[in-house]
Formats: sequence, C-alpha cells, structure tokens
Amino acid sequence: MSDNGLFVAGIPATGKSWLGQWLAENHGYIHIDAERDSGADFDRVGIHKQWDDFILRGRADKFVSALRKLPKPVVVNWGFPTRYLYVVSALHAEGIPTWWLNARRSVARKAFIARGGLGPAYFDQQMDDIEREWLLIQAVFGSRLVEGLRADGSQRTPKEIWRDICREQPGR
Repeated sequence: MSDNGLFVAGIPATGKSWLGQWLAENHGYIHIDAERDSGADFDRVGIHKQWDDFILRGRADKFVSALRKLPKPVVVNWGFPTRYLYVVSALHAEGIPTWWLNARRSVARKAFIARGGLGPAYFDQQMDDIEREWLLIQAVFGSRLVEGLRADGSQRTPKEIWRDICREQPGR
C-alpha cells in the first residue's frame, strides 16, 4: 500500500468517515473528509488548491505531489457523485490505493436513515446514480471492494474493514 495515502469511497452509511477518523487516531494518518464543510479538511493541511486543480483537470499528479510533501500518509474519504469516477482512476494511476465500501441497498438505506441527517430521498438519489454506473464503478475499483455493513445491517468496525484492506494489500 502506498505510504502517501489511501482513497475511500462507497455506498452511503458504510463507514467511510469512521474508517478515516480511526486511521488518523490509530495509525497516524491525516484524515480528509472531502465532504466536510466545503473542503475544510483540505484547507487544514494546505492542499485545497491542488485538490481543486485535480478536479478541474482530471489529473492527480499535482495533488499526489502535495500529498507526498505532507509529514504523514493521508486518507481521503468521499461519497462522490458518480460523474467524478475519473478521480479514482487518476489516483490509482498515481499509485494511491483506492477502495470502495460496499453494502446491499436495503441494508445501507436502513443504516442511513438510522443515523439521521439527510433524508431517505437523498440516499435514494445517490443509490440510483451508483446503480446506474455500477459496471463502471466495478471496473474502476476492480477487486478493491470491502463490505462496510454486515448482512444484518450493523456497521463493521474500522478495524475489521482495515484488516480486509490490508489482507488485499500486502505490506501493511
């Protein structure tokens, strides 16, 4: 796995942010939640300009170069709109491991509603987009898919998810 970081995306309510925070607390990562406060986490570590450039150009070289200058590895989590699937390909091409946290729609919907916040219509729209683009998502992430929720709807712990990621990425 890259010492420069990790990118995590996936189904809503599967533990992306929780995993990022856990990696920061337990493994020394800098956690960037790309959805928090209009990119405040990018501002906090001084790489928002490089992120915006990446999104605009579709090339991750300057962003990854900025990551490499940071004192610790970075985990970015983003429940991105599917139109940004190119972000995953570009990061992967630059050597940043990319992972998808997966769950069945019905199970994830219950978890999403239970945590409160945005309503079920928001979840349904995101899932409709994901299902429409699923063949592309699957092609881009390949075998880098990990279940974020158990079949009964309970959340897998970040430690369990991390163990699965490390199992697939020797050296961690």
